[in-house]
Amino acid sequence: MPLAHILNARPSWFYVSATTEDEILGATRIELEGAVGTIVVDLRIRDCSGTVAVQEQVPGTKYPKTCHERHLQSDEHFCLGMQAGNNIVSKDHAVVWWGLLKHFLELQRVAERTKRWPPQQQMSHGDAGPHQVAAIVAAKKLGIEDAYMRMLEGEESWFSSGSYKVNERGRLANGWLPCPVGCKSHGKPIPRSRCCDSDAVLTLLSEEKLRRRKVANYYALCRAVGEVCCGTMLNCPLREGASFAAAGITASV
Repeated sequence: MPLAHILNARPSWFYVSATTEDEILGATRIELEGAVGTIVVDLRIRDCSGTVAVQEQVPGTKYPKTCHERHLQSDEHFCLGMQAGNNIVSKDHAVVWWGLLKHFLELQRVAERTKRWPPQQQMSHGDAGPHQVAAIVAAKKLGIEDAYMRMLEGEESWFSSGSYKVNERGRLANGWLPCPVGCKSHGKPIPRSRCCDSDAVLTLLSEEKLRRRKVANYYALCRAVGEVCCGTMLNCPLREGASFAAAGITASV
């Protein structure tokens, strides 16, 4: 049972108040190194068909019930990361899960104070997550991972503008134009047709396009079911009058 491993790996900062076969109730008391204050929140940890899920005991007490920009999901559970609660089959897996929970709660404290999710900690929502991971892998191969992370924070870039097209041969169109990565030979820009890693460029373009489409669809569904902005973050696609572009996504990609 996943919860047995979770209990076995319980850290000193979590205090159990009650347990059942499929639920753990308790509270955190996380002392922050180098900072003033303690993270205290009552939590409910549940076994949801084999997946470990966690939420406030009474959602909406300390955090918004739902805020996708703060990774508080529509079902009022915390999003600790892609598949974070899956396959908890040992104490070691549970230790990792507790680490993710602690990090999540620390990020919530930053988000509450700054009204922004901390830099380079974001993962795209829903089905968009795997496309972000694939895009980051391609960006690393091209040596532009930092540029990709800045793009996620709102900075426009060539791989997010939608201006680069792929021809019928599966290569960048207009191959005589300069390589978008900035590759050079003897100090001069090389053409796209001789890009240093054209496969990685194409992967980055296609995965970023899919990521944006999936994020746009995600927020469109949130709007369709009546979700609204909680008002705790500076930027939110659910805010009245907000544009997808302001959140680094496009609805029409």
